[in-house]
Amino acid sequence: MSNRSLLGAAAALAAASFVGWLCLRIARSLVTPIVQRPERTRILDVDDGSVTFRADQDTSAPGVYSLYWGNRTGHARIGQVISSDNRARTVTRRVEKIYSGRLGRDTAGYWSGYVYPTPEGAGLPFEDVQLPGPAPAWLIPGTAQRPWVIHVHGLGGRRATGLRTAPFFQRLGCTQLLISFRGDPDAPPTPDGKHHLGLSELADVEAALDYAAAHGAGSIIISGWSMGATMALAAAHTSGHRDLITGLVLTAPVLDWHRTLFSHTASRRLPTALAMGVLRILRGPLHRFAGLAQPLDLRTLDFTAMAPPVPAIILHSVGDASTPIRISEDYAARFPDLVSLVRFPACRHTQEWNRDPALWENAVEGWLHHNAGSLSARSGPRIER
Repeated sequence: MSNRSLLGAAAALAAASFVGWLCLRIARSLVTPIVQRPERTRILDVDDGSVTFRADQDTSAPGVYSLYWGNRTGHARIGQVISSDNRARTVTRRVEKIYSGRLGRDTAGYWSGYVYPTPEGAGLPFEDVQLPGPAPAWLIPGTAQRPWVIHVHGLGGRRATGLRTAPFFQRLGCTQLLISFRGDPDAPPTPDGKHHLGLSELADVEAALDYAAAHGAGSIIISGWSMGATMALAAAHTSGHRDLITGLVLTAPVLDWHRTLFSHTASRRLPTALAMGVLRILRGPLHRFAGLAQPLDLRTLDFTAMAPPVPAIILHSVGDASTPIRISEDYAARFPDLVSLVRFPACRHTQEWNRDPALWENAVEGWLHHNAGSLSARSGPRIER
């Protein structure tokens, strides 16, 4: 073999090795829980009831958000923009509530779509309940004969995800259950310490459905966020309590992990071979190199080729860089009689409600009214706790 051929073979081997290493790194990052988020959003100035930040995509976004700092020991709810200075590239926003810690100049934290830390912080009555796992949950009581709402958060999230919409559902009289999963920061870890992208977490959704059924739920709406929408759709098709599930509210849904990963790599101008390699690692014999105790075949969570068994509403931003809206558009176009799609202005993944609370709530309320016959609680005795 000539030197040129040897060099070519060595270069090809090096390139293949690099691609394999990169696929493994992506696979590991996808399933490994985030222990601490980087705190890069810094306060430049503090005034009476307001704070000033360097203007960027997050700090300039319309709506209501949170700033966490000190590894979540500090938390403030940050309200609408008061003023901005284009020349200095700064933005000043109202501070609606400080839940813990102290805000000061040079405080650095991370921006979040979470708005309330607990139901109490949202002004809602609640009870702590323990689901099998054990996985802690919040129960917000509602009115008899109104549907229950089970809030299911996304990958790397917490049960506080759904609190931003909980006051809306409470006004409608719905009993609500905000659940966590094994592997969440406030729940026991999974045996291998990894996320399973909805495959094992689906058992915690089933436990929540068990709880609701045992406590008098006549009908159940699942409100799923991102990966939580994956599990909501899967539960509607496969749950032992699927006869009680009457509607799905899906915010920034991951409907198809395969298309989502392919679109994500394409948006970053990376070869699609990376997404294919990641999926092969997760579901094949190399899963142990990603730290997984068992392979993850994400194809079993893809129900996009099947009509949803109940009405569904999708609320999705046109600018979602993590979960492209075109997957939601295709699903809604395939089943227009059952799936409603509401497009939101560009915002970060799962921050549709933050960007426009009125649009989110009016759309869901209108959908509930339109599907009242399908979503109404069934008659029958309510079991008192």
